[in-house]
Amino acid sequence: MKKLSLKLSDIFKLLSFAVLMSIFLNSCGSSEKLNDQQVAELISSKEFEIENDWAMPMRAGNINLIGNPNFIRFQTDSVSIFLPYFGVRQTGGGYGNANGIEYEGPVKNLKISENVNSAYRQIQFEGNNGTENLKFSILIFENGKTNTNVTSSQRDAISYRGRISHLPETE
Repeated sequence: MKKLSLKLSDIFKLLSFAVLMSIFLNSCGSSEKLNDQQVAELISSKEFEIENDWAMPMRAGNINLIGNPNFIRFQTDSVSIFLPYFGVRQTGGGYGNANGIEYEGPVKNLKISENVNSAYRQIQFEGNNGTENLKFSILIFENGKTNTNVTSSQRDAISYRGRISHLPETE
């Protein structure tokens, strides 16, 4: 059996490679960087999309969503939502119900507020998906990053971290 031994220089090379790869992979993310004015314009237009990189369920650790389709799309007075769900369903859901959080329809009880001292804007709204009542609270920071909290009448609450952007171009 061969004994594996690493020199200090080999360890340094491996660590350097790992750091460079992590920087490279992080730079491959969304290239759309928004400033505070652009974020404010997107919110006031009510025409934007939020894509999340992380799900944070109540009873588990953070779950990376990169590569998993998910979105919250605002189009004036309606919203289209598709978010993966990781958590516990408290009550039934009916036969053949989707596992994720899905909603498409009007934005109900919409409230948009701005907290100048904390440099974020908050969007709150509700939706009803058959027998399930959903409440959404989205914090949008001046750099375009978002925190979304979803509470449900039938499931444990879950949070998501992502980024706001322009709606995707339709062909």
